Amino acid sequence: MDSAKLNDWAQVVGIFALVASLVFVGLQMKQTQEIALAAAYQDRATSSIDRLVAEASSPENTSARAKARRGDFASISPEERQSRELFFAAYIVMVENHHYQYEAGFLPEEHWARNLGEMRCAFSAPLYRELIKSWIFRASFQAVLDEVLADTASNPRSC
Repeated sequence: MDSAKLNDWAQVVGIFALVASLVFVGLQMKQTQEIALAAAYQDRATSSIDRLVAEASSPENTSARAKARRGDFASISPEERQSRELFFAAYIVMVENHHYQYEAGFLPEEHWARNLGEMRCAFSAPLYRELIKSWIFRASFQAVLDEVLADTASNPRSC
């Protein structure tokens, strides 16, 4: 075999090796993205579980939540209100984080839709609409909040 043919075959083998390495890198990138999505999902689940356990462990919060669900806001004590405000603050921070992850592509559409439904339910209660008025958020999340608040003010839901 002359050197020209050997050179041609070497180039063909080199091209196949290059293509194979690009496919391998693409598969690695896909796997890395799937791992990142799974880690983000696990972090969200852990955060939600921690918040729910803490919420259930607080007698003041449990009492205030039961009264709020009945629409009996007048009977919520100052201690219960403070407890509910703190847990609601944790909830909104969590939802804002979910919105950020949704915008970044780490949160599926159906999960964000569930968050919107939960917010509409929460903001059906006047107590939570009042609490959120003085808080400051990222502009894109504030726009979502404004839309949900306007919707719930004109169309209250029972949850």
